[in-house]
Amino acid sequence: MLKKFPSKRRGLALAVMVAAAGTTLPLAAQQSEPEVEEVIVTGSFIRGSALDAPSPVNVISRENIQAQGASSIWDVIRNLEVNQGSDTNVQGAMAGAGGQNTGTASVNLRNLGGNSTLTLINGKRSTPAAVVTASGQESVNLNSIPLVMTERVEVLTDGGSALYGADAVAGVVNIIMRTDFDGLELYADTQGIQEAGGTYEETLSGIWGTNWNNGNTRLVLSGEYFERDPQKLEHAQYFDEDTIISNSRVGAFSVVSPLGATFNPAYLDMALTGQNKQERASIGEAFGGTRGFVYSDPLCESVSGNFGQFYVDNRYSDFARQGGQCSENNMGNQFMTYGQERFSLAGSFEHDFSDGMEFYSFFNHSDSEITREWDGTSFSRTQHLFWSPEALGSLAPYIGNAPTAPAANNPNALSNGGFGQGWYGGGVATGWPTGRTSGLPTDQKESNIQAGFRGDFEGFGRDLEWDLSVAWSESSIEQEVSTLMRDRTELAINGLGGPNCTPNGSSELNFMAVPTFAALGGLFQEVFPKYVLNTYDTSSLALTSTNHGQDGCQFFNPFLSSLTDPNLANSPELIDWMDTRINRADKRNQLFVIDAIVSGDLGEMAGGTAAFATGFQYRQRNASGRAPEINLPGISPIKSYASGLPFPQSLFAPVTERFSEITNNLECANCIFNFNDQRDIRSVFVELSLPWAENVETQVALRYEDYEDIGSALSPKVALSWRPVDELLLRASWSQSFRAPNIGVVNQAFEASSTNIQDPIRNQRVRAGLLPATNANAISNFSFTRGAPNPDLEPEYADTFNVGFQWTPGGDLDGLSVGADIWRFEVEDRVLPVVPRATINPEIEKFNSVVGNEDNYVLNDTLPLDSRGPDGNAVACNPSALGAEFGANSTERINCVVNPELYVVDGVQRLYGSENAALVTLILPAVNAGTYEVQGFDFKAGYTWGNDYGTFRVGLDYTHVDEFIVDIPGLELGLQATGKMDAAGADGEQNIVRPVPDNRGTLSFSWNRNDHRVSIFNRHIGSFQVLSHRDFLANPNTAEINKGYAKGMTDSYNTWDIQYNYTRDWGESNSIFTVGVIDATNEDVPLFRRNAYHTSVFDPRGRRWYARVLWQF
Repeated sequence: MLKKFPSKRRGLALAVMVAAAGTTLPLAAQQSEPEVEEVIVTGSFIRGSALDAPSPVNVISRENIQAQGASSIWDVIRNLEVNQGSDTNVQGAMAGAGGQNTGTASVNLRNLGGNSTLTLINGKRSTPAAVVTASGQESVNLNSIPLVMTERVEVLTDGGSALYGADAVAGVVNIIMRTDFDGLELYADTQGIQEAGGTYEETLSGIWGTNWNNGNTRLVLSGEYFERDPQKLEHAQYFDEDTIISNSRVGAFSVVSPLGATFNPAYLDMALTGQNKQERASIGEAFGGTRGFVYSDPLCESVSGNFGQFYVDNRYSDFARQGGQCSENNMGNQFMTYGQERFSLAGSFEHDFSDGMEFYSFFNHSDSEITREWDGTSFSRTQHLFWSPEALGSLAPYIGNAPTAPAANNPNALSNGGFGQGWYGGGVATGWPTGRTSGLPTDQKESNIQAGFRGDFEGFGRDLEWDLSVAWSESSIEQEVSTLMRDRTELAINGLGGPNCTPNGSSELNFMAVPTFAALGGLFQEVFPKYVLNTYDTSSLALTSTNHGQDGCQFFNPFLSSLTDPNLANSPELIDWMDTRINRADKRNQLFVIDAIVSGDLGEMAGGTAAFATGFQYRQRNASGRAPEINLPGISPIKSYASGLPFPQSLFAPVTERFSEITNNLECANCIFNFNDQRDIRSVFVELSLPWAENVETQVALRYEDYEDIGSALSPKVALSWRPVDELLLRASWSQSFRAPNIGVVNQAFEASSTNIQDPIRNQRVRAGLLPATNANAISNFSFTRGAPNPDLEPEYADTFNVGFQWTPGGDLDGLSVGADIWRFEVEDRVLPVVPRATINPEIEKFNSVVGNEDNYVLNDTLPLDSRGPDGNAVACNPSALGAEFGANSTERINCVVNPELYVVDGVQRLYGSENAALVTLILPAVNAGTYEVQGFDFKAGYTWGNDYGTFRVGLDYTHVDEFIVDIPGLELGLQATGKMDAAGADGEQNIVRPVPDNRGTLSFSWNRNDHRVSIFNRHIGSFQVLSHRDFLANPNTAEINKGYAKGMTDSYNTWDIQYNYTRDWGESNSIFTVGVIDATNEDVPLFRRNAYHTSVFDPRGRRWYARVLWQF
């Protein structure tokens, strides 16, 4: 058999960059020998040969995209080895991606953040999706770009700010549209997940292009319909029904602390209480009094039995954290992948007026509805105050209401099987038991319009080209949630709820003047900006009214008796009155851009013709948002009364101050804003191509960009390529890039999120003054987080270095291409949220200032409201006296701690009355902090040959991250407090840096013969460290059963994708039939905890099949 090479080096000129990408080439196209064409390649505004580009650019052609089984642009991007840590477009909310960016997809080159990668469409900027993530990221939504209209994707993996401006720190992704298409294509695709059975994803699309006026007028129109069904979590590849559970609360009874010593003992689980107290004692936690008590609705398991419809489940509860929550199995409402329905339209119109001028335009519009999982419940995040049956109406005589007996239909009354006592606690929710719901919608819309004129002219004795264009783009998001209204919920839990209820009491009586109520003052504080635990107004009505549960007023029943006793049931009318559906996000982003570019020749140099490009750009960015009225203006409850009056006159003390803009939304506070921000940017640039020696190309570029709100920046770039022999290209580049902080981060805030930090205050021995408040004595503590605006932010800067080669030999090795690049990024003044651990440093400093004064100590087990002294305060203690009497390490001495009210600071909220210093919220504003040093290398190789059996190709694409050094103030303990500062080969640090597998590679193989083609991909993700592993095992609250599933390393991950297609020529048309399997071996998703995997790295869907047909006319 004769070995045949299908093409020479000249024919591979444009294909080399595609080969370097390590993906399967369209083999039929390789066999032609086109002339090398000088084109505009991403990374330059000067026409030149793509083969001689001094900066590394990967090109993924349309054929490559189809060979990967892609149903969206994201499917292509996620397979790039240089892309790490980008937001996926498949995870369901409860699978780890439930933020406002659910349904979007982004690119994140080198794991430097979506902010640091500039995404272009046809070389033009497009507005980012209208959302700012918890780490401050914003990026163009790749899902809005119709795949049917996509010609190719060009990826510049080098700093690009000198040419394109801000955001191109890690590189540029340029998506080129099919604006010169002629003909008709119809396309149908379906995909299925093996674990689920049947299809779950369908795409129907078409593109039509024509021309007239002898080809001088061209029109292309396309449309795409995409539908993905939501998939249940139980269909995830890693799902195990014995280890992955979904318990949803049944009932709304959750006691933090009862308000009296007498309550219905049926609600106390003695067995779990005994276990809790014993386990707490073993790790030195408070367990006296009601500490460690486990409360549970007595109807829970008595109704259905163990693990029946309702149950108490502590299989995986943390040590000393047994709970009495009544639960039901809610797995049916847990999504592995969300649902989505998307309509996209795109098109282009071009017209040549003469040989010297052309009009061009492009538009696309995408309208998506994402179905997020929802179990039908609405919930509250606050600690609600339930007044006892005897307290309701107890102050009625003071306002002239005749005293009445406690309401007979009060579900909390002992006679109705209730708790029989007041309490404060969380867990208030409606919608239980849960039902299978259709989910909650997120509506996303993106529009993009580009139009311009370009041409050539003679000027200054030279041939010049010009391009003048405008672009406008818009992105909007409306995310719907179901929530409880504060004022109505507070009334309903105390018997004054319902649309027909008019409480007959007073909302302004100063009931805190009553000594027995004074201890409850902390339950009415503003514990979070614009968020109070409870309002004086509704409690005043509860204590002074006498029509609880009558005259149109209804009780909200938090107990399971609402399900068993029709007389105590929660009416649909009441639930509808308490609930409301609002937009958790209602945001718009708009971007208007004017570009003017002139380019041309400068004259001859030793190595060829010098060239230049220069231009001006004006950008106007607008970001706006609308908050629902229950958030803004919200409500204005009472803050304080006049003081100094004797009792009972003090009951009628006038209101001296009211809070402003307290959220009436119990789901979130200070999280939805009214804003309308605008930013204007002006920039100029110049680029030179200087071939000062034979076979040498030199690129010099400089861009000046001025932001009206944060100042200006100058970005240079120098790049050089040299071809010492015809087959070998050497290249090197250096550039400085910058990124302006997002307008949303400057003027608004990051999205809410959560975190775990190493917290010395969590350690009771530290609070007792027995150990210093140092990191060595810290214990892991969970907290929610939210951002804060910072108008003083400045840009971040980066130096980028790249050295590489491309070898394309001829002769016997014709068809081989080998390339490699060594790269390095040095980022300064990185815009990041404050490191969560650093947030508590001011609190620790204040703690250290008071810990030495023995007058500042109180008994830890008297911090909860039900255990306080007669004056409503925690009981004072003398640490030295207790130590002398019982011993320095005794339980009695450890129970004497510094009063937490003495070290309160802004930005740190701990749970009020908590005896274990539980955190609630940390406020994390954005700051310019620290540096990143990231380096590694890319290796690419491909070889194509042919024989009697067909044409073959093998390819390898490999990226190694050598180091990812993070040096940030507040991270002195290292990533996840491990002492490790290098994130390469580790799972990063929450919002600071995402997991960084240090090895990723793709091995590809393809075969083509006549009308048949096979493509095979083997994708590898290397193992990496789980930095939190040591602390997870050391945490005294981690249950032994959960420790057994914990891993210190995330296993390596290898998948195989296989595709076969057949082309049938019908004469007037042809069809391409394709079938394929993604993850053919159904590789196990690497879990590092019992039910946790890294969502930015792995795909949970497992083996998937697809079938498609393409008709070409």
